[in-house]
Amino acid sequence: MQSIDSFDNIVQSLATARLLLQKAHTNESAIEGLCLYVSIIDGFLRLALIYARTQKSPSHTYEFSVNLISQNDGDKTYSEKEIYDFAFKEKIISDNLYKKLDEMYLFRNKVIHRFAISGITYKQIADACSKFELIYQEIFNIVAILEYGESGLKNPTSQELEHFKKFTINKVLG
Repeated sequence: MQSIDSFDNIVQSLATARLLLQKAHTNESAIEGLCLYVSIIDGFLRLALIYARTQKSPSHTYEFSVNLISQNDGDKTYSEKEIYDFAFKEKIISDNLYKKLDEMYLFRNKVIHRFAISGITYKQIADACSKFELIYQEIFNIVAILEYGESGLKNPTSQELEHFKKFTINKVLG
């Protein structure tokens, strides 16, 4: 079941990326942090799409395209901009959040593609990471409500925590 494996992979990878983001903050690695924020936010919106589509389906099941959460060489891909568009059109995110995501996307592109020629400073990137944290929190809350309802998150079992530790070590160290 590739979709189940892919789903488990994205969930575990997002948690691992959050740990790497904390490390980037500690090391004051703003560009790395910016890239991780964009990746994590994109991943959480992909999960939000799956959860929202599942809840809207008549039987509360949704056969999602594995390409929504897994993209190998040669596969159909969905850009982060397309994911933002889907989430907005499907009313998962507000107009205000959609605009923030668009600003984040444009800023990220400026940093990644034009850092040397744009005059942007490292301090501006660090300041942007603070704004990206607020966007992350907003999207994290959307996903938590879609996944668990208004009551919020559940505490992981010791078996789930052990599984996550093994996954994280493998993801980070290879």
